Amino acid sequence: MHLVYEMTYTHPQDDRSGITMIPFDPAYKEQYKKIYNECYHEMREALDIKPYDFVRDDSFFAKGMDGVFLLSEEDEIIGSVALKDNEIDDLIVNPLYQGRGYGRKMLLWALENIGSEDIVLHVAEWNRKAVCLYKKTGFEITKTIKI
Repeated sequence: MHLVYEMTYTHPQDDRSGITMIPFDPAYKEQYKKIYNECYHEMREALDIKPYDFVRDDSFFAKGMDGVFLLSEEDEIIGSVALKDNEIDDLIVNPLYQGRGYGRKMLLWALENIGSEDIVLHVAEWNRKAVCLYKKTGFEITKTIKI
């Protein structure tokens, strides 16, 4: 059994992201696939969620990438976030850029651009760094889900 937290944005911040993100571009598909797997592999393996590398082929992209936004610099993905209705999902930072504040900046960008006041996200209890970031940015745990 694994625990996933549903977190709700309850303490709005005045901070601004200061970044520009672009809608997903298929030109980044291979790079996105690699970074997505790198970001989730360790957690999926630790929790024994198979396959450990979730994005194995282009079928992942078949459902569409509407609502997925990229932060890039000189054709290299720094990170990505998905906005789905009132939910922030799949916030990932390229391992080469982790620890530099990009996760926080992309989270703030998502909050600025989601277009909803009742904002939620889901995060595995295992991902303590993300839980800490979300709490510092105004989210609180409102539900614990057992999977």
